[in-house]
Amino acid sequence: MIKGIYTAARGLDARMKNLEIVSNNLANLNTTGFKKELPFSEIMNQFGNTKIQQLTDFRQGNLTQTNNPMDLAISGNGFFVVHTNNGTELTRNGSFKISNEGNLIDQQGNNVVGQNGLIKIDMRSFEKQKNITISANGEVKYGNETIDTLLIAKMGSPQDSGRSSGVDFSAAGGYQLANPSDYQVKQGYLEDSNVNPVSEMESMIQISNEYQSASKMITFLDKSLDEANQIGKV
Repeated sequence: MIKGIYTAARGLDARMKNLEIVSNNLANLNTTGFKKELPFSEIMNQFGNTKIQQLTDFRQGNLTQTNNPMDLAISGNGFFVVHTNNGTELTRNGSFKISNEGNLIDQQGNNVVGQNGLIKIDMRSFEKQKNITISANGEVKYGNETIDTLLIAKMGSPQDSGRSSGVDFSAAGGYQLANPSDYQVKQGYLEDSNVNPVSEMESMIQISNEYQSASKMITFLDKSLDEANQIGKV
Protein backbone atom coordinates (compact mmCIF):
# COMPACT_ATOMS: atom_id res chain seq x y z
CA MET A 1 0.00 0.00 0.00
CA ILE A 2 2.87 2.34 0.83
CA LYS A 3 4.41 1.49 -2.54
CA GLY A 4 1.10 2.41 -4.17
CA ILE A 5 1.11 5.80 -2.45
CA TYR A 6 4.70 6.38 -3.62
CA THR A 7 3.83 5.46 -7.21
CA ALA A 8 0.75 7.70 -7.22
CA ALA A 9 2.73 10.58 -5.69
CA ARG A 10 5.40 10.21 -8.35
CA GLY A 11 2.72 10.34 -11.03
CA LEU A 12 1.27 13.43 -9.37
CA ASP A 13 4.64 15.19 -9.49
CA ALA A 14 5.16 14.27 -13.15
CA ARG A 15 1.76 15.63 -14.11
CA MET A 16 2.43 18.86 -12.25
CA LYS A 17 5.62 19.32 -14.27
CA ASN A 18 3.74 18.52 -17.48
CA LEU A 19 1.12 21.15 -16.63
CA GLU A 20 3.93 23.69 -16.24
CA ILE A 21 5.31 22.70 -19.64
CA VAL A 22 1.94 23.07 -21.37
CA SER A 23 1.35 26.42 -19.63
CA ASN A 24 4.74 27.65 -20.85
CA ASN A 25 3.94 26.52 -24.39
CA LEU A 26 0.68 28.49 -24.34
CA ALA A 27 2.47 31.53 -22.90
CA ASN A 28 4.83 31.46 -25.92
CA LEU A 29 2.09 31.05 -28.50
CA ASN A 30 3.12 34.34 -30.17
CA THR A 31 6.88 34.14 -29.52
CA THR A 32 8.90 34.24 -32.74
CA GLY A 33 10.87 31.05 -33.38
CA PHE A 34 9.63 29.30 -30.23
CA LYS A 35 9.75 25.48 -30.25
CA LYS A 36 7.20 23.75 -28.05
CA GLU A 37 8.34 21.48 -25.26
CA LEU A 38 6.85 18.03 -24.95
CA PRO A 39 5.77 16.49 -21.63
CA PHE A 40 8.49 14.74 -19.63
CA SER A 41 9.11 11.16 -20.64
CA GLU A 42 10.85 8.35 -18.81
CA ILE A 43 13.30 6.14 -20.67
CA MET A 44 15.20 3.05 -19.55
CA ASN A 45 18.98 3.07 -20.07
CA GLN A 46 21.15 0.02 -20.69
CA PHE A 47 21.64 -0.55 -16.95
CA GLY A 48 17.92 -0.61 -16.27
CA ASN A 49 17.80 2.79 -14.58
CA THR A 50 15.01 5.21 -15.26
CA LYS A 51 15.95 8.57 -16.73
CA ILE A 52 13.73 11.63 -17.04
CA GLN A 53 14.13 13.22 -20.48
CA GLN A 54 12.92 16.60 -21.69
CA LEU A 55 11.97 16.62 -25.35
CA THR A 56 11.50 19.51 -27.79
CA ASP A 57 9.35 19.58 -30.90
CA PHE A 58 11.60 21.10 -33.58
CA ARG A 59 9.01 21.11 -36.34
CA GLN A 60 8.87 24.33 -38.33
CA GLY A 61 6.29 26.99 -37.50
CA ASN A 62 4.44 29.04 -40.11
CA LEU A 63 6.43 31.77 -41.88
CA THR A 64 4.89 35.24 -41.72
CA GLN A 65 5.88 37.98 -44.16
CA THR A 66 6.95 41.24 -42.48
CA ASN A 67 8.68 43.04 -45.41
CA ASN A 68 11.40 44.11 -42.96
CA PRO A 69 14.74 43.30 -44.67
CA MET A 70 16.31 42.57 -41.27
CA ASP A 71 13.75 39.86 -40.51
CA LEU A 72 14.93 36.41 -41.56
CA ALA A 73 13.37 32.97 -41.41
CA ILE A 74 14.72 29.54 -42.24
CA SER A 75 12.51 27.35 -44.40
CA GLY A 76 13.71 23.81 -43.78
CA ASN A 77 16.26 22.41 -41.35
CA GLY A 78 18.83 24.63 -39.67
CA PHE A 79 19.49 27.30 -37.07
CA PHE A 80 20.99 30.76 -37.02
CA VAL A 81 24.12 30.95 -34.86
CA VAL A 82 24.58 33.78 -32.35
CA HIS A 83 27.42 34.60 -29.98
CA THR A 84 26.18 35.37 -26.45
CA ASN A 85 27.71 35.93 -23.03
CA ASN A 86 26.97 32.26 -22.36
CA GLY A 87 28.78 31.13 -25.48
CA THR A 88 27.51 30.01 -28.86
CA GLU A 89 23.76 29.45 -29.15
CA LEU A 90 21.42 28.28 -31.90
CA THR A 91 18.12 29.98 -32.69
CA ARG A 92 15.25 30.05 -35.17
CA ASN A 93 14.37 33.63 -34.23
CA GLY A 94 15.67 35.74 -37.12
CA SER A 95 14.49 39.13 -35.87
CA PHE A 96 17.79 40.95 -36.44
CA LYS A 97 19.03 44.52 -36.70
CA ILE A 98 22.21 46.53 -37.29
CA SER A 99 23.95 47.84 -34.17
CA ASN A 100 25.49 51.31 -33.93
CA GLU A 101 28.87 49.65 -34.49
CA GLY A 102 27.65 48.03 -37.70
CA ASN A 103 27.25 44.48 -36.37
CA LEU A 104 24.33 42.25 -37.30
CA ILE A 105 22.73 41.44 -33.94
CA ASP A 106 19.56 39.88 -32.52
CA GLN A 107 17.05 41.74 -30.35
CA GLN A 108 19.08 40.92 -27.21
CA GLY A 109 22.24 42.46 -28.68
CA ASN A 110 23.95 39.13 -29.44
CA ASN A 111 26.14 39.03 -32.53
CA VAL A 112 25.00 36.93 -35.47
CA VAL A 113 27.72 34.61 -36.75
CA GLY A 114 28.68 34.24 -40.40
CA GLN A 115 30.93 31.67 -42.06
CA ASN A 116 33.85 34.10 -41.69
CA GLY A 117 33.07 35.20 -38.13
CA LEU A 118 30.85 37.98 -36.76
CA ILE A 119 28.95 39.79 -39.51
CA LYS A 120 29.93 43.45 -39.69
CA ILE A 121 28.87 46.09 -42.20
CA ASP A 122 30.86 49.23 -43.00
CA MET A 123 28.64 51.95 -41.52
CA ARG A 124 30.08 54.60 -43.82
CA SER A 125 28.72 52.68 -46.79
CA PHE A 126 25.55 51.94 -44.85
CA GLU A 127 24.74 55.65 -44.63
CA LYS A 128 25.21 56.08 -48.37
CA GLN A 129 23.34 53.04 -49.60
CA LYS A 130 20.86 51.34 -47.29
CA ASN A 131 20.41 48.26 -49.43
CA ILE A 132 21.02 44.94 -47.67
CA THR A 133 19.95 41.76 -49.45
CA ILE A 134 20.21 38.21 -48.16
CA SER A 135 19.92 35.34 -50.60
CA ALA A 136 18.30 31.96 -50.09
CA ASN A 137 21.65 30.40 -49.20
CA GLY A 138 22.32 33.14 -46.60
CA GLU A 139 24.71 35.32 -48.59
CA VAL A 140 24.66 38.84 -47.13
CA LYS A 141 25.18 41.58 -49.70
CA TYR A 142 25.41 45.30 -49.18
CA GLY A 143 24.60 46.80 -52.54
CA ASN A 144 26.85 44.85 -54.88
CA GLU A 145 29.36 43.98 -52.14
CA THR A 146 29.26 40.54 -50.54
CA ILE A 147 29.78 40.90 -46.78
CA ASP A 148 29.61 37.27 -45.63
CA THR A 149 27.32 34.24 -45.64
CA LEU A 150 25.17 33.41 -42.64
CA LEU A 151 26.34 30.37 -40.70
CA ILE A 152 23.33 28.04 -40.81
CA ALA A 153 23.91 25.11 -38.49
CA LYS A 154 22.31 21.83 -37.53
CA MET A 155 22.50 20.38 -34.03
CA GLY A 156 25.04 17.66 -33.43
CA SER A 157 23.04 16.18 -30.57
CA PRO A 158 19.56 17.63 -30.00
CA GLN A 159 19.27 15.71 -26.71
CA ASP A 160 22.27 17.61 -25.28
CA SER A 161 21.35 20.98 -26.81
CA GLY A 162 18.91 22.14 -24.17
CA ARG A 163 17.03 25.42 -24.18
CA SER A 164 19.41 28.07 -22.90
CA SER A 165 17.29 31.20 -22.69
CA GLY A 166 14.14 32.38 -24.41
CA VAL A 167 13.94 30.60 -27.75
CA ASP A 168 17.66 29.88 -28.09
CA PHE A 169 19.37 26.53 -27.59
CA SER A 170 22.84 25.87 -26.24
CA ALA A 171 25.44 24.37 -28.53
CA ALA A 172 26.60 21.96 -25.80
CA GLY A 173 25.84 19.05 -28.08
CA GLY A 174 27.93 20.59 -30.85
CA TYR A 175 26.81 21.63 -34.32
CA GLN A 176 27.75 21.21 -37.96
CA LEU A 177 27.26 23.31 -41.05
CA ALA A 178 23.80 22.58 -42.44
CA ASN A 179 23.55 21.21 -45.95
CA PRO A 180 22.50 24.11 -48.26
CA SER A 181 19.99 21.80 -49.97
CA ASP A 182 18.16 21.36 -46.64
CA TYR A 183 17.12 24.99 -46.15
CA GLN A 184 16.33 28.38 -47.66
CA VAL A 185 16.78 31.72 -45.92
CA LYS A 186 13.71 33.90 -46.42
CA GLN A 187 14.37 37.65 -46.14
CA GLY A 188 11.45 39.72 -44.90
CA TYR A 189 9.88 36.80 -43.02
CA LEU A 190 9.76 35.53 -39.43
CA GLU A 191 8.95 32.06 -38.19
CA ASP A 192 5.97 31.79 -35.87
CA SER A 193 5.85 29.63 -32.76
CA ASN A 194 5.01 26.01 -33.59
CA VAL A 195 2.59 25.79 -30.66
CA ASN A 196 -0.93 24.65 -31.59
CA PRO A 197 -3.29 26.22 -29.02
CA VAL A 198 -6.03 23.65 -29.59
CA SER A 199 -3.81 20.62 -29.00
CA GLU A 200 -2.17 22.32 -25.99
CA MET A 201 -5.56 22.99 -24.40
CA GLU A 202 -6.54 19.37 -25.03
CA SER A 203 -3.29 18.25 -23.36
CA MET A 204 -3.93 20.54 -20.40
CA ILE A 205 -7.42 19.09 -19.89
CA GLN A 206 -6.13 15.53 -20.13
CA ILE A 207 -3.22 16.13 -17.74
CA SER A 208 -5.51 17.95 -15.30
CA ASN A 209 -7.89 14.97 -15.27
CA GLU A 210 -4.97 12.59 -14.71
CA TYR A 211 -3.70 14.81 -11.90
CA GLN A 212 -7.07 14.74 -10.18
CA SER A 213 -7.27 10.96 -10.52
CA ALA A 214 -3.79 10.53 -9.02
CA SER A 215 -4.68 12.89 -6.19
CA LYS A 216 -7.85 10.92 -5.41
CA MET A 217 -5.87 7.69 -5.45
CA ILE A 218 -3.40 9.06 -2.90
CA THR A 219 -6.26 10.20 -0.68
CA PHE A 220 -7.91 6.76 -0.90
CA LEU A 221 -4.70 4.84 -0.20
CA ASP A 222 -3.77 7.14 2.67
CA LYS A 223 -7.21 6.64 4.22
CA SER A 224 -6.95 2.87 3.75
CA LEU A 225 -3.51 2.82 5.36
CA ASP A 226 -4.78 4.81 8.33
CA GLU A 227 -7.71 2.42 8.75
CA ALA A 228 -5.34 -0.56 8.62
CA ASN A 229 -3.18 1.04 11.31
CA GLN A 230 -6.23 1.61 13.50
CA ILE A 231 -7.25 -2.04 13.13
CA GLY A 232 -3.73 -3.09 14.09
CA LYS A 233 -4.01 -1.19 17.35
CA VAL A 234 -7.14 -3.08 18.44
